[in-house]
Amino acid sequence: MPDLPEFSLTRAQQEALRRWSRERPDRDVRARIILDAAAGVSVSDSARTLGVSRPTVSSWRSRYAAQGLDGLEHRPRSGRPPRIDEADVIAATLAGPPPPRPAWSARALADHLGISHTALSAVWRRWGVAGGDAAAVTLPTAPPLPLLRPRLLGLWHAADAAVILLAETPDTPEPAGGALPAVPAPAEQRRALNAALGTALGNASTAEGPRADALPALAELLAEVGAAHGAPGVHAVAFGGVGAPPEGGGGGGPAAADVTWHTAPEFMSWPATLGVVCQLQLRHRPAAAAAAHGSLLDALRAGQAAPLVWRCPAEGAAPEPPTARAPRAFDQLALGSFNEKLVIESIREAGSLSRVEIAQRTGLTPQAVSRITRNLLTSAFLVEDSVRPGGKGKPRVPLRLRADAACAIGIHLDPEMITQVVVDLCGGVLDQRVLPLREGADPDSVIDSMTRMAREAVAASRAVSDTLLGVGIAVPGPLDAGAGVLYDPPLFSGWRDVPLRAALAERLGVPVTVEKDATAAAIGERWIGAAARTGDFVYLYLGAGAGAGAFLNGDVYRGRTGNAGEFGELCAFALGHLTPEGGPGRVPECAPMSSALDKAAAAGLTWPQAPGAYESLCAAAAAGDARAVRAFREVARVVARGATGVTDLLDTTLLIVGGPAVPAPVAGLFLSEISAAVNRFPLASRLRRVHVEHSLLNESAAAVGAASGVFHASFAPRLRTHARAEARAT
Repeated sequence: MPDLPEFSLTRAQQEALRRWSRERPDRDVRARIILDAAAGVSVSDSARTLGVSRPTVSSWRSRYAAQGLDGLEHRPRSGRPPRIDEADVIAATLAGPPPPRPAWSARALADHLGISHTALSAVWRRWGVAGGDAAAVTLPTAPPLPLLRPRLLGLWHAADAAVILLAETPDTPEPAGGALPAVPAPAEQRRALNAALGTALGNASTAEGPRADALPALAELLAEVGAAHGAPGVHAVAFGGVGAPPEGGGGGGPAAADVTWHTAPEFMSWPATLGVVCQLQLRHRPAAAAAAHGSLLDALRAGQAAPLVWRCPAEGAAPEPPTARAPRAFDQLALGSFNEKLVIESIREAGSLSRVEIAQRTGLTPQAVSRITRNLLTSAFLVEDSVRPGGKGKPRVPLRLRADAACAIGIHLDPEMITQVVVDLCGGVLDQRVLPLREGADPDSVIDSMTRMAREAVAASRAVSDTLLGVGIAVPGPLDAGAGVLYDPPLFSGWRDVPLRAALAERLGVPVTVEKDATAAAIGERWIGAAARTGDFVYLYLGAGAGAGAFLNGDVYRGRTGNAGEFGELCAFALGHLTPEGGPGRVPECAPMSSALDKAAAAGLTWPQAPGAYESLCAAAAAGDARAVRAFREVARVVARGATGVTDLLDTTLLIVGGPAVPAPVAGLFLSEISAAVNRFPLASRLRRVHVEHSLLNESAAAVGAASGVFHASFAPRLRTHARAEARAT
């Protein structure tokens, strides 16, 4: 052990040390350590007398010798929160760790939360938690509130104040010995709930107290809950200084007077305490809890203007539709969701990032990044990668998306076939199925086929059934994207006003989205392309037809009705293909596959008419057959004129070309013709160089993009804005 400094304190220094100690009781031990040193007491004797460890005595002596009284001040460890939200600690305890561990050990949870083992043990003692698999807790309110089998009854929230209403439900007799049987809900469900409520924690307002005009709503909620619940009594856990409203004021009355009030201390936040109640309810009454929690999370996500008032629906009752919210610039709940999605997007684009790198890229504070990543790790959405040495200091731990945390089904409806894929969160294709369609297939039979294929994909893998977020469908336009209705698309006989989304959602029982095929391909390119596709770009989708999708200002551009990107009309106007009335005429080359086959046949190339005719033509071009090469170049030159119009219109510098008509053997022919045109004809060609690149997706671009659209809708960082609220209302 190195030599410790010897102290020779003057009378003035000793008096300053004693005054410093008297200011706060927790300073007494540190002051006595220094006074012992000045008196010549050994480290071992001082440690034994004061009841602390020898390293503790040595550390405080060294710090005083180097820095004086300033060295005796507590400094939080790097990366650990100076103030602990104890309710958040208990909610994480109850949520449990990712599989295969059934419960947290104290040390593992402390490391996960970034707090000391001693601090965690103290929190557990205050809340009456004996270990990581707790079945009951005691809220350290005034007075304390034991929770065994709580039932959540209601929530009132305004500014930084909140009231949680709950009651005990002794619906199961207590067994001999007083032990309560725990019936754990699925761990994934508990962690997902904890993460969702964690978002509300990040959005809690910091305004000073509730406005007076918000209190009548609390009184009315108390009266309603008290009258509906009856015995045993209702408990109200109050946060932010709110107290019981006066009887008879704003709806208060005898029912409200029967409520027992509990005041929460500053070290427990209302969203995390709400999470604790929900975790216990989910553990002991999982069936009844599911509907209540779904209604609660809908109310939190709806961004209702203050005060937020939620009452638990009666068990067995149908859920009420969320209350329409008034348009706002943006709301706090949307901001928290935005920040969480911003972290997800940053990690997805980079592949893996440490917490420090996330803060640097997003501009979020380290505390916000720590909270968000902790929620995402708890919900098993992120995983820690191998540690990267980062020079001096603690090595950085990269975080990455867990590929199997979620998946989506993508379906591309083409006039000739149905293509279906199952895609994981990182873009891996888990399953792929193709079904040729007979000519003139009717909507009912096609929807039956889609349903059967989706069910087969789910049945083939338990992972798919457990983590499926939804189904995305890519279709040719025109369509009403908001309603999910397909309006008489070309090459589809009898497909007029087909409610595709509603029909599939009803049969599959999962959320369904509908996109134009070109728009879906652009979303897939953005999601799968990660860092290579972070800027603005236009996706030129070539298949049975030709369309364009665009990513502008960080989001996909769909247009008002979801029909943006009618590429064929640009080609028609550019080439002067007009109808007698002056409108855009049909351009054969905007059906690239059939047009290339027709041109090659006219040049004398023949092959058996079979489903593989286009593949045979591509193989002939790749082998150098002049007639096949010429056919593709003629199609590409016409398409390139439309691409010139898109480039001039949107002033973009990246053009992606993909789709079934552009497989690898002929991609170079398309890219060379299009690149030459978009860098020669536009008016601003001297100011910008347009990069034309082949799609990172394969011929299943639309199907993969449809699945990616489900991820994009769930995880892309976007704020709720005034304009979007008005558009939804319209």
